[in-house]
Amino acid sequence: MHKNVVWQAFLTLISAIALWYTIAALYSYYSYSHLKIQIPASHVEWHIIEKSEEHYLLEASYEIEFKTKFYAGSTRFADEPYRNQWAAEQAIKEYRGKKWKVWFDPQNPQYSSLQKNFPLKESVSAIFLWGLILYFLWLGFYVKKFK
Repeated sequence: MHKNVVWQAFLTLISAIALWYTIAALYSYYSYSHLKIQIPASHVEWHIIEKSEEHYLLEASYEIEFKTKFYAGSTRFADEPYRNQWAAEQAIKEYRGKKWKVWFDPQNPQYSSLQKNFPLKESVSAIFLWGLILYFLWLGFYVKKFK
C-alpha cells in the first residue's frame, strides 16, 4: 500500500464516513425489519410541527389494540416537508379521509409506525462508500507497484 501519510489519513477519513453510513443503514434496516404486523389504527389525530419559518412537518398520534391491550403511538412524516402551514393543513384534510394502518412489532407493540419504508438511500450510500474505499485501496496498491 502507498505509504504517504496524507493518503492514509484520507483513507482513514473515508473509512470512518463509510462506517458511519453503514451503522446508520443497519440501524434503519433493523427498525424496518421489526415492523411485521399491520392492523387498523384508531383515534388518529394530526398535528403540524413547525421546524422553521418555511419547514412544516405532519405528525400523527394514534392508538392500536393488540391482544386486548391498547397502545399509543405517533409517527412524524419527516420525508414530506411543507413550505407553509396552509399546505400542511391541506394535507391533513386529505389524510383525515384515509383509513390508516399501523405497522408494529408483535414482540414489542409499543414500537409502531404508520409508515414502513425500506432504507434505500442509506443502503445505497453505504454500498457506494465501501466501493469507493475498495477503489482507493486498489489505487494505493497500483501506485506502489509502479514506484
